[in-house]
Amino acid sequence: MNKLLEWLGGFAARRYWLVIITWLVILGGLLALKHEFGGAFVNNYTVPGSSSSNGLNLLNSDYSQQGGYGGQIVFHARHGTVAQQQQAVNQSTANVAKLPHVIKAVSPFASSDTGAVSKNGTIAYANVSWKDNPAGLTTSYLNQLNKAVAPARTAGLAVEYGGGAGQIGQQTSDTTSEIIGLASALVLLIFMFGSFITASVPLVSAIFSVGAGLSVVGLLASVTTFPTTAPTVATLLGLGVAVDYGLFLTARHREQLDSGVDVLESASRAEGTSGAAIVIAGSTVVVAILGLYLSGVPFVGSMGLAAAIVVAITMCAALTLVPAFMGLVKNNVRSLKARARAHRQGISAQQQAKQTAVATAAQHEHSAFARWGRRVARQPWPWGIASVLLLLILAIPLLSINLGQPDNGTNPTTDSSRRAYDYISDGFGQGANGPLTVVVKLPKQSSSADSSLLTSMTKGVAATHGVASVTPASVNNAATVAVFNAVPTTSPQAKATTSLVRDLRDDVLPRYHATTYVTGATAGNVDFTDQISGRMLLLILAVVAIAFVLLTAAFRSVVIATKAAIMNLLSIGAAYGVIVAVFQWGWGASLIGVHTTSPIPAYVPMMVFAIVFGLSMDYEVFLLSRVHESWIATGDAHRSVAIGIGSTARVITTAAGIMVVVFSSFVLNDQSAVKMLAIGMAVAVLIDASIVRMILVPAVMSLLGARAWWMPRWLEPVVPHLHLEGSEAAATAAAAQPGGDRRVASRSRLRLLFVVAG
Repeated sequence: MNKLLEWLGGFAARRYWLVIITWLVILGGLLALKHEFGGAFVNNYTVPGSSSSNGLNLLNSDYSQQGGYGGQIVFHARHGTVAQQQQAVNQSTANVAKLPHVIKAVSPFASSDTGAVSKNGTIAYANVSWKDNPAGLTTSYLNQLNKAVAPARTAGLAVEYGGGAGQIGQQTSDTTSEIIGLASALVLLIFMFGSFITASVPLVSAIFSVGAGLSVVGLLASVTTFPTTAPTVATLLGLGVAVDYGLFLTARHREQLDSGVDVLESASRAEGTSGAAIVIAGSTVVVAILGLYLSGVPFVGSMGLAAAIVVAITMCAALTLVPAFMGLVKNNVRSLKARARAHRQGISAQQQAKQTAVATAAQHEHSAFARWGRRVARQPWPWGIASVLLLLILAIPLLSINLGQPDNGTNPTTDSSRRAYDYISDGFGQGANGPLTVVVKLPKQSSSADSSLLTSMTKGVAATHGVASVTPASVNNAATVAVFNAVPTTSPQAKATTSLVRDLRDDVLPRYHATTYVTGATAGNVDFTDQISGRMLLLILAVVAIAFVLLTAAFRSVVIATKAAIMNLLSIGAAYGVIVAVFQWGWGASLIGVHTTSPIPAYVPMMVFAIVFGLSMDYEVFLLSRVHESWIATGDAHRSVAIGIGSTARVITTAAGIMVVVFSSFVLNDQSAVKMLAIGMAVAVLIDASIVRMILVPAVMSLLGARAWWMPRWLEPVVPHLHLEGSEAAATAAAAQPGGDRRVASRSRLRLLFVVAG
């Protein structure tokens, strides 16, 4: 793999205009195709095979007038009553019924028993059902809807859209977050490199790759279903890893140029070293995210697919476009100060670099970061225990996590869906925002028996604790399917509502010896949460196993792999704790535009785990490969930790800082789930790069010493040999020096040196 990457890096650096123009054509073509043929993004929380899914399928096939996706048009009279404007309401409802995709729209005044007019008469709502998920309908459709309800607004009524209707035309733009993230990343890169040209290389590559990746996702959206948050999550992750991968390559290239290496040779070496680490780390991220399909929920799996596509394309861009830019800018990658010194001395940049190469190499062991590494290594127990305790304290809120889907009551009051939610809550109770639809598959018997069954069933459901009211049952023309609604006393996101759904399914409805389903948006959310919660452990075990095997093969050590798994779990647990504290407990939530507490969507912890566990592989391989290199050369555990930190900490800190600012910028998104992902991933990366990499890893590595690189003999022939980067000859020579560990020297002959960029 190394030779192939070296060839690719050298080719891209030599033929840089060919590579850059090729990427321009690819990006332009994909953007044009997306504009012409791109599909829409739709939230589909359906869990195949669940009670809610089966019930909806039965309605759509045998009783289509009661099927589809529901929503409400809510009318509020600021003065007088809604009934005083009954004609305007009826006309508005009739107009909505004529819109494309609408199955039916029922006016609150269609009959005397609709139950859709509040007791004080100031609030009423029309029930509307759509053939397609309203979340996938665009702003142009929202404009049609606004025109349809214009008679009611002209009559002086406030009109808002509740339930699924509130999701129409609500696609958000992440442009502001992207600009803030990229601008912040540019500042950090300039601070690190001291050169605008050098800092621009990773950023330009990121813009190319993320633009191309999102275009591919947009094209695929025309043939498969992606959630509305998929482009946001893909952008959030893609920008972070794209800049990081470009940074790793550029930093390695810069270091080699500062040591006097030729530009083309340096680009080739950087590709063969840091490029190999990018392939391994990036592939781990992709595999971990695709592991979201283990949830068994298409919504979660497709969101992971979108992110994986963008990450894969960012890897391709890093391995081709970044070395092309290296060839384009040549020695201008070096700092302005170094180039100025060469100019004053009247020599070439390469000659000047060779003069200072020894001093450049010595900086790793004597830098401030290296001194910090020695300090931790001298007192590993206090530092290690303190860092673990801190992570455990941060994870404490996780013990009270409440998984569930937030309802429209958590949306900003500027949203129509939130205002509709509040109107319905005031007029009919919170439960009316999420009625439960009971679908009954009628047995083959007389109509009187069916009527008796349904009467008994509706009375039994109405008498159930937590049910506010039950609507009369409706039967299809074939008398094979019946349906009625049960309105809970509590809000759709409340734990009591979840308990009611389970009580109806497990205890109440089975008494009537008929096939029944509890469906609707609220019941579907319960199934969604239960499905993901039940698969969470499977995902954790799968991702940990993948990372364990990879690290064992990379470092020939089960100890390193075990340590990495435990530390990643600690950092992710701490991130979960912060998510719960902010969004469920409300600590500091107003600072990021969240003004109500809510349960945590079940897919958020699952996505944070898969993404962050994959990303942590970057820093794990990056740091430990340098520690391993130094250990082979010196045989001194404390010194190798100091050298490893000294040579990598600056890049790791900058890379983590970029990730944190990019992720944090997405808290500007209106959707609470996106805010949760942004905060969770930013906190996890911050913890991983600071507490874990800078304190816990050096402390544990110092305590383990030679034992850190242990692997059972029986496992040696089983585990494949990976040669990520570095030179076998150099490793063997270093291990053969006096003071080197004989066992390590033996392993080095098996090509076990993995030197990652610094």
